[in-house]
Amino acid sequence: MLAFQVNSIPLKDVIISLAHSFQVPYFHNCDEYYLTLPENLGSGEIRGVNFDNGLALLIYKLYFKEDVRLEFTLDEIHPLKFINSIHGPLIHEFANEGIKHSIDEFNCAIVASEGINGHIMQFSKNVLHEVISIEVDREIFCRKETCEIKKMKSKLQSVLLDVRGLKQFYNVGSCGVYFKDILRDVSHYEDFSLSRKLNLQSVAIQMFINQIVQFDDDSLRADKRVVLRIDELKRVEEMSVFIKENIHEELSIKKLSRMSGLNPNKLQNGFKYLFATSINEFITNKRLEKAQILLQSNEYSVRDVVAAIGLESNSYFSKIYKERYGITPKTYKKLFS
Repeated sequence: MLAFQVNSIPLKDVIISLAHSFQVPYFHNCDEYYLTLPENLGSGEIRGVNFDNGLALLIYKLYFKEDVRLEFTLDEIHPLKFINSIHGPLIHEFANEGIKHSIDEFNCAIVASEGINGHIMQFSKNVLHEVISIEVDREIFCRKETCEIKKMKSKLQSVLLDVRGLKQFYNVGSCGVYFKDILRDVSHYEDFSLSRKLNLQSVAIQMFINQIVQFDDDSLRADKRVVLRIDELKRVEEMSVFIKENIHEELSIKKLSRMSGLNPNKLQNGFKYLFATSINEFITNKRLEKAQILLQSNEYSVRDVVAAIGLESNSYFSKIYKERYGITPKTYKKLFS
């Protein structure tokens, strides 16, 4: 395994230090610094930019030919890190412990070392790694946002206020779906320096805030959580398929929640995220789509169609059908008689 040391902060100097370790030049566009991996190590780049509020954004997009350790070591308090793995798992360990923590794909970790103890990030060979790390200089951030942090009700308040690094902290969990939406903005405005910096600052702030919200959501009882995670979207998609294939059944939110293992709030949020509609609206839409097909068949009367789509009331069916299509189901069926 290859090991490279990083002995600097802020991120401008981190990139310069990495470039020196990799024996490659570094480049910068105003306050954004970056380097390209040498061919003998692999391919990809690392980018970093600092902001005046104490936040910084470090972006890794790398493919290594050998297993690699990046050892962040210096005789200063290290930033609080919000590490987000977009593609490929990575390993994190505190330099003073030697205990490896896996941060899997689409997982988000919050890590703070004790004192001047450093961080080690390990990347496996022959894997595309995409990682975004929000780095928080707690001394600067707390000085800039003193009033707001003191009013925080988050359990992370004490971590943010620990400007001397008195306590080590580690937490990892699945990323919320917000993560995918925010990441779409990272590559915007590549040819316009001012807009790009402001956009990257916006990305950093959004990810920082959402990860705090996500951490607090994790501390709630399972039935009270509302932040939908990326790995939970599959279960929402499975429920949408179940609805389509079982449209003749009684389909309650309670039943679907029990089947999916997601509480009603999360399931509802999932349908709004994927289909821009509530669960009940989705069910109604699928029932009406199925009714349209069945009404064209001579084998089904209107009453038969009502039963086939899981409804009991003919009058209710006629009402919602006419609201949707501007014609009664009886009149529509006559077109195919």
